[in-house]
Amino acid sequence: MASEESPQYPIIDSHIHLFPESELNTLAWSTPSNPLHSQHSLDEYASATGSPPSLEGFIFLETDRKNDLELGVKDGSGWEMPLMEVDWLKRIALGTPRDGEGHSAEQRKQCLGIIPWAPMPSGVEALERYVGEVEKRAEESWGKIKGFRYLVQDKPRGTMLKPDFIESLKWLGNKGFVFDLGIDQHSGGKWQLEEAVEMIEAAHKDVAEENKVAIIISNSNNFC
Repeated sequence: MASEESPQYPIIDSHIHLFPESELNTLAWSTPSNPLHSQHSLDEYASATGSPPSLEGFIFLETDRKNDLELGVKDGSGWEMPLMEVDWLKRIALGTPRDGEGHSAEQRKQCLGIIPWAPMPSGVEALERYVGEVEKRAEESWGKIKGFRYLVQDKPRGTMLKPDFIESLKWLGNKGFVFDLGIDQHSGGKWQLEEAVEMIEAAHKDVAEENKVAIIISNSNNFC
């Protein structure tokens, strides 16, 4: 019996990474021998996905740019490369590409949300200052920033349970931002998941329901 064509359901790609060739040296993990050491922009994304008509857009997550927490607290210089990524995403979100960056003005509508890096271990005072810089850099694209991420998959045990980290999570919740948690249970061990549960409990303790930060565990067993 002949069947009708399957309906097309709208798709939102909830976790992608983009970076221009001109900024490969700002990525903490990228080396010339890495198979990902090339431009990954919206033209490459369109080629990889085939640009199905049901694809409504994507959520961008930070790509682990080089940073220095101590210099960030001291004078902000340690945040230079993560903020450079905010500049890059602003150009995508507003449709103002530079030559050779692999995206067009028409593709701006695909950017539905942005999750930049944030210095979570540095405490609330530094975090608030950093987010203020993100808002300045983002300009008209600020409304697309829905939360922040700090990878803990390669960090020592206890990183996400330190008081400054917990207070930073509470600050995000009070401001209506989500936190994207990058852990690696496969390579790092089950302790990362166990510690993540403790972290969530601590971040939600004595916090009104409407102000509890939403934690998105987007990767638990892969690269980033």
